[in-house]
Amino acid sequence: MKKTLLVLMSILCVGLVQAQSLDVSANFGVITRNDFKFDPLILSGNVTIDFSVSKFLTISPECTFYANSKFASATMILAPGGILNFTAGPLAIGAGIVKEFWLKSSDVSIPLELKIRAGIQASKYRLGAYMLTPFDNLFKQKSFGFTLGFAL
Repeated sequence: MKKTLLVLMSILCVGLVQAQSLDVSANFGVITRNDFKFDPLILSGNVTIDFSVSKFLTISPECTFYANSKFASATMILAPGGILNFTAGPLAIGAGIVKEFWLKSSDVSIPLELKIRAGIQASKYRLGAYMLTPFDNLFKQKSFGFTLGFAL
């Protein structure tokens, strides 16, 4: 875990040194685990900072909060991570790593996850879709999320 945080912080520092612009966005959405039934309905809230390091690349550290629609404490999860995005105009496609932490119990350990994201930005608004899959069970166990956000 400490090594993962060190790598994320290193990537962030490199991005800050070369950053040409900075965008912050707040995103809200839903996520489904392993299927598209949305039962139970899991809500997500996310803050993302986009550092443009070139015309086509952004580094995006983020932190996402997940909870079921009833906000039961047993389902609250905090998921920090980072994504490297390829951007072409309003379109963005990227991949990165995420680590989920259950807020109720320190005994639950979720492995590092690969996050693949695609999105579009129009003016201050953002629409996105992503897939999460654990590295130890790559593409066999998946979660899909959809977000709507706005630039701050």
